[in-house]
Amino acid sequence: MVDYSLVHGGQTLPILKQVSLSVARGQVVGLLGPSGSGKSTLLALLAGVERPTQGRIQVNGVAFDTLSTDALARFRRQHLGIVFQDFHLVPTLTAWENVALPLDLAGLPDSRPQAMAMLEQVGLAHRTTHRPAELSGGEQQRVAIARAFVSRPALILADEPTGNLDQNTSRHIIDLLFSFAKQWSTTLFLVTHDPQLAGRTDQQFYLRDGRLAEHNGCA
Repeated sequence: MVDYSLVHGGQTLPILKQVSLSVARGQVVGLLGPSGSGKSTLLALLAGVERPTQGRIQVNGVAFDTLSTDALARFRRQHLGIVFQDFHLVPTLTAWENVALPLDLAGLPDSRPQAMAMLEQVGLAHRTTHRPAELSGGEQQRVAIARAFVSRPALILADEPTGNLDQNTSRHIIDLLFSFAKQWSTTLFLVTHDPQLAGRTDQQFYLRDGRLAEHNGCA
């Protein structure tokens, strides 16, 4: 069970309150909730970017509070992938260089063949040398998905991954996420405002005013 608060102007502002969540390896989890409910904060805690005020975060059998800042950064590079709504690609790097980045940061050799293979899996073998500005929004998100999965992480955090895409492109992006998660038994934690999309997940949760509950289809 986790609490998270911010201190502002001498006052303590609770953001997450007694949040308890356990997800099995390979499950796809949907997280819904209104803006300002704490969804992004919960993702930041699961990514180890923020630390809880109280409680413990554990991913892939490792408790984050037992790791130093450097060790937590290494763990994140090796075991977590993140897909953002606005892609977060490095604009000066080509598609294959963006995908290879997690492998390079982890000090792994031969990153290019793995990156090229992932780009082929997302249907972008013909766009490997293009930079983000030369790609459509859907293509950029496919590069981002390839980057997130290239190191075969235990957990993927996807924050509104289709928020900037049209309906047809969104459907393709979601199919890729679900397919890769199943292929490599990766846990997928999906933040969305779309109840239909959440309905495709194995388990749904709803976050309101910092409190988490299993989602039963009612806001």
